[in-house]
Amino acid sequence: MYEHRRRVLEFNARSLDEWKEWRRRLRRKLIELLGGLDYPRRSLSPKVTDEWERDGYTIMRVEFWSDEFNLVPAFLLKPKSSNGAAVLTLHGHGYGKGEITGFDENGKFREVGKGYQKDFAISLVKRGFTVLAIDQSGFGERREDEDIKEGAGKSSCWWLAIWAFMYGETVIGRRVWDAMRAIDYLQSLEWIGPNRIGVMGISGGGTTTLFTSALDDRVKATVVSGYFNTFRDSILLINHCIDNYVPGLLNYAEMYDIAALIAPRPLLIESGLNDPIFPIRGVKYAFERLKKAYELLGALDKLELDAFEGGHKIYGVKAYDFLLKWL
Repeated sequence: MYEHRRRVLEFNARSLDEWKEWRRRLRRKLIELLGGLDYPRRSLSPKVTDEWERDGYTIMRVEFWSDEFNLVPAFLLKPKSSNGAAVLTLHGHGYGKGEITGFDENGKFREVGKGYQKDFAISLVKRGFTVLAIDQSGFGERREDEDIKEGAGKSSCWWLAIWAFMYGETVIGRRVWDAMRAIDYLQSLEWIGPNRIGVMGISGGGTTTLFTSALDDRVKATVVSGYFNTFRDSILLINHCIDNYVPGLLNYAEMYDIAALIAPRPLLIESGLNDPIFPIRGVKYAFERLKKAYELLGALDKLELDAFEGGHKIYGVKAYDFLLKWL
């Protein structure tokens, strides 16, 4: 099926007008496939519930409403000396926002840099960014009671996915909407430039980062770590979490087509040469396909691939400077 079915909205534009029309059609279809992003609206009503002073920055626990029924807990990291830019950081599978902000599974401060996610939110705040780290739906404080009882690392992705599918929705759609509302919150902060917001995510957070950046032009620079690939070489080939799947998507687009919706905005792909679940062969093939969109728009200088020695983890050697450059 993969080899013989044409993806009807794959990127083949040869002019600026063709690109605009293709982009409009794929964005509309992608929103539909994700479930419509039609959630019951309500105001953000943000609230700070706790605060800690750390070396060079402040961490605040904040809450805001994503829609009428979803309260999103997050950590806001504010540097003592802000550069006026902000980055929304999206964790991967694990125990949620604390895993990228220096907290252990019990909510206590621990040694920074542990695990595959390397506390990348802290690496960013130490470079002057204001950083927002939310609990993605199904993780951290946003899990079902029976999963919470099994330990901090047990997600609720399976429950959320099967419930969403029965209503023609998806977990990715839920998380993209939360990310968009998180950007609304960042834009409300008076010390943040409205056009200086980026997004960075690892693994499952890389999924949300890619789809959010593809659909929301307010994202001015993007870093996708440990996710970008082809669907063929990653989630179709390897046993991945159910939260990765969007019914019907491959009838219309591959992952590199979705990434092409980000063009001509700055995008850096970070991937380990030995990543077992997002293999480098798929990364390199998808990147060559993605380059065609950036070439058409004269923006190749805004697209980078950092393929590093190592596995499935945050690397950051180019990523942090990339965000500093473009934000």
